Amino acid sequence: MSVAEMKLAAINEISKLDSEAAVKEILEHLAKMSLAKENKTLNLSQHYDKAVEQYGNVLQKLAQ
Repeated sequence: MSVAEMKLAAINEISKLDSEAAVKEILEHLAKMSLAKENKTLNLSQHYDKAVEQYGNVLQKLAQ
């Protein structure tokens, strides 16, 4: 099932809900997921030492 199909399926299931509390819970969960995605930043420098250990020669050649 593609992402688009899953989104449509989710919308269809949400539209069947009669409970306001359930819909609010889903909205809160989606908001948390969206916020977490926005706040997620990658700090690649923390992996530098490991990369140097594994790919030191390659990185050295690339630097030249």
